[in-house]
Amino acid sequence: MKQERTAIDKIREDTSEVVRYRREIAALATLGLIDFSLISLFQLGYIRKLPDVPGRVFDTQQVNSSKEAVLFGLPDGVVSLGAYTATIGLAAAATRFKRPSQVLDVAMGAVLLGQAAGAAQYLFNMAAVQKKACIYCIAGAAINFAALKPLRRLLKRRD
Repeated sequence: MKQERTAIDKIREDTSEVVRYRREIAALATLGLIDFSLISLFQLGYIRKLPDVPGRVFDTQQVNSSKEAVLFGLPDGVVSLGAYTATIGLAAAATRFKRPSQVLDVAMGAVLLGQAAGAAQYLFNMAAVQKKACIYCIAGAAINFAALKPLRRLLKRRD
């Protein structure tokens, strides 16, 4: 007896160009989840000290405990986890539901642009105000900026 194809099968088997871009974005968001999970666990007090890069400029504890590391009254790592999760959910939904996919892609783009803008602001803050850097934050910013390339291609090329 042949098994019926599931929604997951349909998503996995889609080879279209727009789905490839959504997958790239989701993969980057997954890296962001890993990175910001560590920051979040530190900010929540579960991890007491994160390993740091040698050098006077790097101080992950100071950067992630600063008043600048609070967004909407919450630790910014936790807020970032929500944004990465939303990105993955929107990428999957846009692939699964074809009719509203353009709206879902634009919503995902808004999340990604917000993350990239936040990353740029935070990098500036670390360099100019705090004069300290967090390697996990720098990695997160790089992930956020990298997601803009497949986003641009996705929004430019529509099936």
